[in-house]
Amino acid sequence: MAAQAAGAAFEKDIHHDPKQKPQKVCVLGGGNFGTAMAFLAASKSHSVRWYCRDATQAATITSTRRNPRYLSDIELPEGLEATADVAEALEGATLVISALPAQATPHFIEKHRGDIPSHAIFCCTSKGLYLEEGCFLSEAMLRAFQRPQTLAFLSGPSFARQICERHPTALVCASAKLADAVQVQFALSSKRFRVYASQDTVGVELGGALKNPLAIGAGMIEGAGFGINTLAAFVTRATRELTVLCVAMGGRPETISGLAGVGDLMLTAFGDLSRNRNCGLRLAKGESLDTILQSCTVEGVPTASVAKAFATKCNLDLPLFTAVAMILDGRLQVEDALDHLMSRPLGTEVPLL
Repeated sequence: MAAQAAGAAFEKDIHHDPKQKPQKVCVLGGGNFGTAMAFLAASKSHSVRWYCRDATQAATITSTRRNPRYLSDIELPEGLEATADVAEALEGATLVISALPAQATPHFIEKHRGDIPSHAIFCCTSKGLYLEEGCFLSEAMLRAFQRPQTLAFLSGPSFARQICERHPTALVCASAKLADAVQVQFALSSKRFRVYASQDTVGVELGGALKNPLAIGAGMIEGAGFGINTLAAFVTRATRELTVLCVAMGGRPETISGLAGVGDLMLTAFGDLSRNRNCGLRLAKGESLDTILQSCTVEGVPTASVAKAFATKCNLDLPLFTAVAMILDGRLQVEDALDHLMSRPLGTEVPLL
């Protein structure tokens, strides 16, 4: 009954928002987060076209208002239409929300840029660096567009299922022009889903990507049997390393103190649904990395080496990032990491002026 009441309050709020006019929204990607984004956009009475690669999946979504492959128990709102035709999904869209895998996004843009309206905001929800070139995802996306295109990045602590179950959730949307971030903010926000606006695209991108290898480290701690003392110390120092690297790459420290940094790190380090945390747990219990990667995608594994490369480029000493990267590439054993880190030279918590 409580869940039904919460849902009713959500519905009433989102359909009577005088500040937001319905618009044409395209959602790309038929997975968990694509489902959550389509759910949100349709709940706000936007006209939603949802691109799913599989035609049978798309037809089932349109006819039954359920995604048969992901979150299949969630009933989707009225007002959305799924299609396997990219051009049909994108036609006339003023807001494109991409929930495609990070590594597939530039290739998708390159192939379909002619179908993506040049005036639309292209809002990316994927969290990752572009591994093929070792660069920001935004850089690879703009090269793929081969033209000016407004980009926005939506990030923060959010499991797709809990969004669809209407758990109160807060994220941040960053775009180079604040007005564009605000447009996404008003398009998606409600009493159960709050979006903050930002211009720090660097901080939001890095926070979303680099917390993943750190969450693997948190999982290793838990899997090794250490308690909350150890985990709290790790997450605190990991936040510092994330902040240092973000600022060195051109981001703002306040962003890492917010939803895209600390918020997303806590979700990924502590959440039972986190693939990165569970990877660390399984590694600490003796499973091989190859076996783990055969069963699921773990974003933090390839990102760890890119994070280490960024740190090296900036001449930064980031021992936690380094230790996780060394464990993942086989140069350090999980059971030896404790001595490796705790035997480092003593020093001040923060640099003295």
